[in-house]
Amino acid sequence: MSTTSDSLMKGLPRSVRASLQIGLAVLGTLLVLGSLVWFALVFTAMSPSESGFAEGLAIVVFGLYVLVGFVVLAAGLWIPQREDDGIQFSPRQRTLLAYGAVAPVVSVLVIPIGATIAPPLTEPVLSILVAGLVALVLSGPLATLLAVGLKLRSRIDR
Repeated sequence: MSTTSDSLMKGLPRSVRASLQIGLAVLGTLLVLGSLVWFALVFTAMSPSESGFAEGLAIVVFGLYVLVGFVVLAAGLWIPQREDDGIQFSPRQRTLLAYGAVAPVVSVLVIPIGATIAPPLTEPVLSILVAGLVALVLSGPLATLLAVGLKLRSRIDR
């Protein structure tokens, strides 16, 4: 015998957390892909300048948009889900997603701190700091891609 509450539960959409997870993941993916496509269109249409300033500025701006897209994607997928809603991730995959969301933010926040501390340092120390910053910036999106790849692999192996 079906009750009114049973029929209402069947008509309810997925949980709010699942909707938020999928919504943020789609938003992050669209931001990454849209920024890459827009960058390709703008960069190929630019006339080459002598100094390369415009090209460098375009690379930095669109690179930040792509980085923000990966942070939103990782943060969206990181949202915990119940058993039958949303996308379930293993603890290892969730750790990768957490790193993917936090590492780029930390690296961008470190830039002003490094700019105030770095000028009196010697050249080899600056090179190590820049290499560490680049590794931190790039490792976040790579961790996100690795978590998604591991999830896809586990779904295929089933």
